[in-house]
Amino acid sequence: KSCRLLSSLYISCRPTNMSRRTISVLCLPVAIAGFALKQHQLFDSGRRPNEAATARNQSPLLLGATPRPLTNAERERRDEERRRQVRKNDVVIGKTSAKSGETDFTLDIAATEEEWMRQASRVEQEVYRKTEQGMHHLKLLQVEEASHAFDQVFELKPSAYLWQAGIAKFYLNQMEDAADVLVKSATRFEKRFFEPATEERIWRDACELKLLSSIATKQERKRVVEQDLLSKNVAQVHDTENTAELLASESRKVLRIARELFNSTLHKDYSTSILSRAKLRSICGPYDEFPVLDRKLWKLTAWFYLGLHYDAMGNEEESKKCMKMALRLSTAGTSAVDIVHTLPMLHMARRDWFDDDEDFDSDLFESDDISDEDDDNNNDDKLPKAKTTKSPKRSTKVELPKELVDANPIVVDAIREGIDHLSILELREALSMRGLKIVGSKDMLQTRLFDSLMTDAGLIA
Repeated sequence: KSCRLLSSLYISCRPTNMSRRTISVLCLPVAIAGFALKQHQLFDSGRRPNEAATARNQSPLLLGATPRPLTNAERERRDEERRRQVRKNDVVIGKTSAKSGETDFTLDIAATEEEWMRQASRVEQEVYRKTEQGMHHLKLLQVEEASHAFDQVFELKPSAYLWQAGIAKFYLNQMEDAADVLVKSATRFEKRFFEPATEERIWRDACELKLLSSIATKQERKRVVEQDLLSKNVAQVHDTENTAELLASESRKVLRIARELFNSTLHKDYSTSILSRAKLRSICGPYDEFPVLDRKLWKLTAWFYLGLHYDAMGNEEESKKCMKMALRLSTAGTSAVDIVHTLPMLHMARRDWFDDDEDFDSDLFESDDISDEDDDNNNDDKLPKAKTTKSPKRSTKVELPKELVDANPIVVDAIREGIDHLSILELREALSMRGLKIVGSKDMLQTRLFDSLMTDAGLIA
């Protein structure tokens, strides 16, 4: 505006015979007004957009006037903008929260433990030492010493959370005491952290199943189950109305399936038990002589708890196979952080399975069958057995549907094997729980249950 005003003034003055000096003197006030306008615009940059627009629309005669004072809010916004400009090189939001050249605080676990020990009471210090001592003995497979150290912890602090003490008592064949420790630990954990105590529940169920399978006769086992004698002697985890939702929140898939396997076996839910076992076998994969690296410990965990289930049910042969595979995947030793690395070695050592076989892997990778050619030729010379991957024997009673040609054979065989071990009464009970017909021969019942379980597994549409 000032430029246009200067131009019009200059043109209007030229027709007169004014000198250039006179014209310059006349244009000087307009130039001063333009400079004042520029300063006012710079000062107005800290205002809100609507206020700046109002100032720009003011009359040129008011531009040289004294600007109105800033409000407190405007002054604070201006000062904050200045401070932001000063700090912009100190912190980059989203990339660093410290000044350039600074480093993060050093995380030293040992130093933190030492600091905690210095401020802890004498009882807390002793509890910590005894717990570490017990865990060290457990990793060294010294179960008696570990159990003794854990007992001292409970003497000092009866409310201590120490579920590993239940494992030690399990392998000392003190099933009732082990279940009691595991139930108390599970209750404390779930009430405090509102998360499922999955490991504690698995081992507690293993204690009860082990006691049941140790009963000598089938008639006695039936009497114990019918009269519910074990639940009176073995501690139980008391469920609440939120227990089902709590257990379903378990994010560790393998442990969730393992808990379902033990719990369904204990409650004689045969269908869930068969499906859970098949899921674990699917995670385990084949009996591989050179298993691939198991970074997430899924296969190690699945093999171990599958072997623990077979052991609790009294099936020593299958338990041994699973434990050997788990042992191949573990890094047993005192340096292992997760106790699951120690458990396969601990189980086999306590069951004294290392000295049973001349060839440790003979029952895993060697076939028991003799070729038809040798059998036909009546050849008495025993040839070396070829190493093959051994899978469960297939039943001849249940035919494989045509639509299952591409299904995982491990899952199919695991389901079929589980059905083969059911008696006709158990088959009818399993079918009844699923709302299916219970009439027909045993072959018909097996086929009916097989089709139903395969449908649940998503292998039959």
